[in-house]
Amino acid sequence: MRMIHYFTVLAAVVVPALLVTAWLGITGDRELHLTVGLVTAIATVGLHSLVILFMILTGRILREAVKSRDLPREFLDELNRFFAERVAYPAALFAAFSIVAASVLGYGAPAFGLSPAVHMLAGLLALVFNLWAITVEVRALRGTRVLIDRAASALDAIDRELAARGELPEEERALSPRALAHGALLIAFSAWLPYFYWVVVEWRGDFSKTSVHPWLEVSVLSLGVWFLARRESGSRAQGAE
Repeated sequence: MRMIHYFTVLAAVVVPALLVTAWLGITGDRELHLTVGLVTAIATVGLHSLVILFMILTGRILREAVKSRDLPREFLDELNRFFAERVAYPAALFAAFSIVAASVLGYGAPAFGLSPAVHMLAGLLALVFNLWAITVEVRALRGTRVLIDRAASALDAIDRELAARGELPEEERALSPRALAHGALLIAFSAWLPYFYWVVVEWRGDFSKTSVHPWLEVSVLSLGVWFLARRESGSRAQGAE
């Protein structure tokens, strides 16, 4: 399956969920509205994150192909122009932010002393913006599929040419310890975000009602990976000297 297929399936779930969430908010069923809204917000952020990651990874793959496989740079330039013209990346990013903001206002409005109308306005704006962003993302993914197919055909032609000359393409480089250390450190800090969300938004600053598990274990494990990766990176650097 292609990315457009995964996106379409998830969008077919997210769009009705957004409409149902809005309807529950209008009818006044607050508890059910917040529960369904939280699940919908998570799914919606996941949908937009899928597009963002796809664009980032596609650009990185094409960049590596240009660097190591002699793929013409025009493919990377065309991809950058395509996403710039289609505004798919900012649309996905701000759509995710809008739904998160609406969710936080829904749960946190009483704690912040805000009127319910603030959450309603934010929710309606997020609904409209997300529906528009999804249409933009669908068009962008369809256009990208054509570009990726062309790049794949070009790479196949390069591989056939190398095979005819008796050469083999270079092996892909493994994940470096330094990159692993950066990722582990990011996870170590990010693991606490759900914990602080529950403390600040759900329990209004009452730390006694929220457990530090499993966030503590995830953070400690990630810090352990970070330490080992940093040490390995340092050892390789010394060996290179």
